[in-house]
Amino acid sequence: MFYKIISTLHKVVGCILCILFFMWFASGIVMIYHSFPRASQEKYMENQLILSADLPAVDSLRASFPDTVAISGLQVEMYLDKPVFVMDGMEGKERYDASDCKLITETIDMTVRSWCSAPVESIDTLTDIDQWIPFGRNRDDLPVYRYNFADSDKHQLYVSSQTGKVLQFTTSDERFWAWVGAIPHWVYFTMLRAEQDVWINFVKWAAGIGCIMCLLGFVLAIRIAIKRKGIKNKVLPYKKKWFNWHYVTGMVFGLCAITFAFSGMMSLMDIPDFLKKAPVEKTVDDHHSKEKGKDKDKGRGGRRGGPGRFGFGGGPVDFEAYALDYRKAVAAYPKAKTIAWCNRKGHPYYQLNVEGKIFNIDATDSLVAKPFTITQQMVEDEMAKTYGDSLKYTIARIDEFDDDYFSLKVEENSLPVYRVIVEDYMNTRHYINPVTLQERRVDDDSRTRHLLYRALHTLEFKFLTDRPWLWNIVMYTLLIGGTMFSITGVVLSFKWLWRIVSRPFRRRKNKK
Repeated sequence: MFYKIISTLHKVVGCILCILFFMWFASGIVMIYHSFPRASQEKYMENQLILSADLPAVDSLRASFPDTVAISGLQVEMYLDKPVFVMDGMEGKERYDASDCKLITETIDMTVRSWCSAPVESIDTLTDIDQWIPFGRNRDDLPVYRYNFADSDKHQLYVSSQTGKVLQFTTSDERFWAWVGAIPHWVYFTMLRAEQDVWINFVKWAAGIGCIMCLLGFVLAIRIAIKRKGIKNKVLPYKKKWFNWHYVTGMVFGLCAITFAFSGMMSLMDIPDFLKKAPVEKTVDDHHSKEKGKDKDKGRGGRRGGPGRFGFGGGPVDFEAYALDYRKAVAAYPKAKTIAWCNRKGHPYYQLNVEGKIFNIDATDSLVAKPFTITQQMVEDEMAKTYGDSLKYTIARIDEFDDDYFSLKVEENSLPVYRVIVEDYMNTRHYINPVTLQERRVDDDSRTRHLLYRALHTLEFKFLTDRPWLWNIVMYTLLIGGTMFSITGVVLSFKWLWRIVSRPFRRRKNKK
């Protein structure tokens, strides 16, 4: 009776979730290479021109503002074929013509031209969000203008009519791969994704119930295997092939399905309180939880440094600290597309985007444009300010990955780095890249989160990521096997439902 109830639950829940599991596994293969498209800084830079050799002195911009105005977040880039100063304003980026330092009143057409140089084929006015801007927050931008470009990539640009902000930028290839990858995998269907709380609860509950469904099926499969242990000359328990296929694939890939569903659920949840070690009250170790909630998808602690946007460091730009004329830095990198005034914990530097690659230049040397790198002394000074004499720590420069810092499939880590091992109850470690300025902090809570989500979901285990060929073999095997397992569930579910639906017709036919 007990196993009959389990079998019925497995069958009923399987009918409801089998297609969802098939979508998750099949689309997971695509997700290895393609994610959901977005209007990223990288895409914006692709259409930008190389900085002009004729650039004005930054003093002209400073002179155009009263002494009481502090300039923050300064960058120089090309905008519609001419150099401009870009600053952080109340409404986002504000551009000033480099020739006269006057504010450029941007129009939507100017924004469109800065993102794509191809001719506009048509313009659609959207009165509701669609598949490529499926988030509920985008309703505040309605109506949204969708620009369709007449180029080979069939670019589409979404621009808010309220703020002029670019919301999305896609190509036909990205849209295709999203339909067979990110959309079914993340359940990014517009009607569902538009309601944030509904979407989160749906995915969490579907994945959680799916774990139970697979677990029940695995229990049934083990029971069948135990009962048939003494039977000779008959390996498979069923007469019908689809039942046997489901049984075999379930035995082999059932635990994989449970693991993927559970870790997918954890992607939208915080780790349980009973697994956390971070203190609730503020203590000397409160630095462990300062970034709580940030970089949640990275799973191995917060990552800072290497700013993706200008003005990193916060606060007004102290131009007196930038002894090096920014034009010398640009001259040292003739293919630079942008240069930004940045600051790392009091040390000024320029950040240049050179054909998609980031270069950091020390701004304290007035004569030579030399790379800005973090020294061990700088790390020691930072740790002394952070921990003082309250905790012991060791600093070393490492040239090999360790168990907490290794090459990831989603985001590459690089070597060498400075590793700081802190002797605290959270087993904290800091990793600071002297060249890219990337920082990573790892503690026991972030290790737990990494295990429950990314390690189980994308197989980010050091043993596998150190061997990409092995990672590919294991991941493809599990995803293809899980897809086959899901297909057998779909077929059996449809067969079972068809038997239920057709039963009255069969009875009527038999009576005749």
